[in-house]
Amino acid sequence: SIEPTAEAEQSWIEHVNEVAKGTMFTAPSCNSWYLGANIPGKPRIFMPYVGGVGAYREKCDEIASNNYAGFVLSS
Repeated sequence: SIEPTAEAEQSWIEHVNEVAKGTMFTAPSCNSWYLGANIPGKPRIFMPYVGGVGAYREKCDEIASNNYAGFVLSS
């Protein structure tokens, strides 16, 4: 199995939010399901990655080339 460390997970969340900041996806007027806005009381969290497949692939390759730093591997 492969699981992110808490620090790596938080870093990814911050990166996703930074990439999405300023887009219509995160506008206060956007009350879509992908933000969790369709469920009363649920925090608005942006989960999709909108940085593009190229940037996502680069990030994956960077992590793999660093021996999966930020992840715990077990069998």
